Amino acid sequence: MLTYQAMLALQVLVWNTGAEHGEVGPVRIALTILAGGAMLILLGRLARSESVDELIADAGAAQPGHARRILVTALAAIVAIAFGGAVGPEAGLLAVVAQCSILVTRVIARNEARAREISRAGVAGALSGFYGSPPAAAAIDDGELSAGKLTSFIAGLSGFFVFFAMSRTVFDGSGLSDIPLPTSTEGNDWLLVVPALIGCGFGLAFKALHHAGEVAAARIGSPWLVTAIGTVLFAALAAAIPLVRFSGHHELNELPELFADGDAALLWLVAAAKNIAVVLCLSSGWRGGEAFPLIYVGGLVGAATALALPGLDPAAAIVAAMGATLSVGWKRPLVALLILILILDTGFALPLLIGVGLGAVVHKASTAAPADSKKVEDRAPAAQNSDG
Repeated sequence: MLTYQAMLALQVLVWNTGAEHGEVGPVRIALTILAGGAMLILLGRLARSESVDELIADAGAAQPGHARRILVTALAAIVAIAFGGAVGPEAGLLAVVAQCSILVTRVIARNEARAREISRAGVAGALSGFYGSPPAAAAIDDGELSAGKLTSFIAGLSGFFVFFAMSRTVFDGSGLSDIPLPTSTEGNDWLLVVPALIGCGFGLAFKALHHAGEVAAARIGSPWLVTAIGTVLFAALAAAIPLVRFSGHHELNELPELFADGDAALLWLVAAAKNIAVVLCLSSGWRGGEAFPLIYVGGLVGAATALALPGLDPAAAIVAAMGATLSVGWKRPLVALLILILILDTGFALPLLIGVGLGAVVHKASTAAPADSKKVEDRAPAAQNSDG
């Protein structure tokens, strides 16, 4: 919680210009992001930072130089949030927890299995408060809630209550997950399939772009050059469309107002540009998570679809699109459901189930083919070896 609040405070400090309504011009936006990219390049000279997925996968693995990479990751994540990166703060939170876990396991862990259990519990505790969902945090590593995750679930509950209590008592509610929605109206429930399917499309687009970004980064090879190129492209995009900056967590507060303005073209534009911005950041070393950026994209998609189809309940359309976009783009349908069901009004269970349900089907269909083809490729060399 303290790490998260420090990130937000530094973000305000970096972007506070003293102008009315906090308005920042395109030149200032570009220069600020470029400065953040320069810091990330300098940090990269110290050690390679880790992505959120790497931090989760490495939980409890005490490898040589791991502590140094964790420290650099924490600093890189703080820079990413402070300087407007289109990513969430998960990397910074996990890096701090990982460093604490290393210290704790050195004292009380008797074997590697126990060390991993402690570290995974720390991950669940850190993320449950931010996501507002202890079960989602427990299932974050593999997208499942198995019986063996009781320790992680208990740690998640503890982390959630500590996060909630500190936010309420110390930080006046700042940092709590909340998704405001436009006023709900009567609408045709069957039409909710439309924003859900479009949300799936944006989720698929994110996955495809992210894969392409990772491939391009691997071909370039040099980490500092990858960061430099990605930062320049992100700075140009943010200067042209300022709404692509930041994680989208707090920008969701502006969603009802954007819908009320009735500019569907702007909503489509920002949704597409946000997808690209998140990919540019993740692929170029701006460390963070994609959960809330994808929720924000889904919200924009749902609002734009509701403007195009007057028969839709705008609030329900936004929920359905959020569920679909997050399920497909994040590749964790169950975790997406566990997060959204706890931070949304209970009256939107149907649109949420429609969105996550369609998202789960599309996600499974989009990942089945590559897995099958990989099995074929793995069998081919074996057959060649047996022939030889």
